[in-house]
Amino acid sequence: MNSPKKYALPTLNNLKIIQSSYGQRISKCTHQTIKKDTKKIIDTKLLSQTQIEQAKQRFIANQEKQKQMQKSLPPILKRKEFHQRSVSVSAPKTQYSKYFYFIGEGNNHQLIKKLLDERQNWVQVKDPKSKKINFKWQETEKGYEYQTINQKEQPIQMLNHFEFHSEISDKFKLAVNFKAYCDKNRLNIYDYIPTTFVIECTNENLKSELFQFISFYRQNCPQHKLPELDKTIKQYFFSYTTLYDNKVNHYPTLFGNENLWIFKPSNMNQGRGIHVVRSLQEVLDIQSKYQGGYKEKLLEVKRNEQNEIINKVVYLNTLVTEQFVIQKYIEKPLLIDDRKFDIRAYILLTSNLQIYFYREGQLRLATEKFDTKVQSNYVHLTNNAIQYTHPEYGKSEEGNQYSFDQAQNIFKKDFRKEILGKIKTISYTAFQTVKHKINKQKRKNCFEIFGMDFIIDEQYTPWLIEVNTNPSLEVTSKLLDQLFARMVNDAFRITIDLVFPQIEPNCNYPLMNYKDDENLWDSMGYLQS
Repeated sequence: MNSPKKYALPTLNNLKIIQSSYGQRISKCTHQTIKKDTKKIIDTKLLSQTQIEQAKQRFIANQEKQKQMQKSLPPILKRKEFHQRSVSVSAPKTQYSKYFYFIGEGNNHQLIKKLLDERQNWVQVKDPKSKKINFKWQETEKGYEYQTINQKEQPIQMLNHFEFHSEISDKFKLAVNFKAYCDKNRLNIYDYIPTTFVIECTNENLKSELFQFISFYRQNCPQHKLPELDKTIKQYFFSYTTLYDNKVNHYPTLFGNENLWIFKPSNMNQGRGIHVVRSLQEVLDIQSKYQGGYKEKLLEVKRNEQNEIINKVVYLNTLVTEQFVIQKYIEKPLLIDDRKFDIRAYILLTSNLQIYFYREGQLRLATEKFDTKVQSNYVHLTNNAIQYTHPEYGKSEEGNQYSFDQAQNIFKKDFRKEILGKIKTISYTAFQTVKHKINKQKRKNCFEIFGMDFIIDEQYTPWLIEVNTNPSLEVTSKLLDQLFARMVNDAFRITIDLVFPQIEPNCNYPLMNYKDDENLWDSMGYLQS
């Protein structure tokens, strides 16, 4: 067996010049093994000691030359030493999406358009059926397709009405739900609303419902009106041998010498279809007219900048309904300058059933002085839509309205702490009665602003009269001009602005002494299950 070949390690004095077809290379190898390349022809030539020294000198000279060139160049600044250029360059802006809204006409829809347009990345569309709409605002929920909103194949959409808001905004359902809730929780319903009866003409229990009302009516009828009442009862074959619930609290402020009642169709607002009745015969006549179609006269007026009426138009409208509420009229209300007033407060409810109370509102005053013997809506109904048509409207105070601050100075009691405190409690309880109904399908991205109407009696007790969907946003005074813009904008900031990020939400809607960026919707928590 042949012994392996031995290779000698080259020394510095024994370097080789390796030539190949690609050129010449000098390779210094120290303690490395040189393997024979069988594919190339290698020719070597020994270098003399003088040549090696010359090569080393040339290498050292070249290194010195490069060092001198580096010294002649300007120093390289570190990152922190860079000086900013005089030309300013702005940072790239965050890209915000474009959102699309649809607004139905009516109830000062121009205000809603203004608030959305000022958010810059909202664009109005005219077609209510457009599939790209992100937000809809209308007077009613008509046309809202709740069952299809927020499906995966469609863009996120918000709506300004709950699907079943009528559970509280309908006068008939409000009374029914309130009674059921109070019965279940052993509460006295008449600590919240005046004595109320519901009448449904299509119900087989119609006679028994009327009987309950008539029994209570006769029980509290002044003596001088009893003969006429008994004659009416006999004519319609009603019996009153058994009186209605004797446990009803007879609050002294509800009853006077006239035994007045309010007759209200269930699904109307702005004072439409409401009658102040003085006798059972009136109740029966009105109820009969509604079943056949009640002919309502609507008066619409236009005013100039001096608040003078320049035009009057009378409309005839037919109202048909089968459900009514007959509610005890508060015959001893608290008065301001001998005139009746009510309090309009505002509630915001979101889809997760968080409830908010707006810090400011309005007192709405009647134009004519209070007198239970006078039959005039300008005395008894304080709705702005009714009072606005009176020739003397706004003569005593702008828009027949007072702010909450003015009420604080007028009342003998602490208006904000005592009266508004009770109003908040009643409002929260009212929405508790419908907590399982108003959003029973658990629709996302719905919210709604409600108008709560209260009467204060002469003992400073607040009574809930009704809850309104689509509360009026029509501006008839400087107070309302500031109040409505700030209130709706504040509502948008905690609803649509959280779902659809804004470029720079506008908070410049001054109201009284509040800071512009202060949101006046005070949370009262969530409706409890």
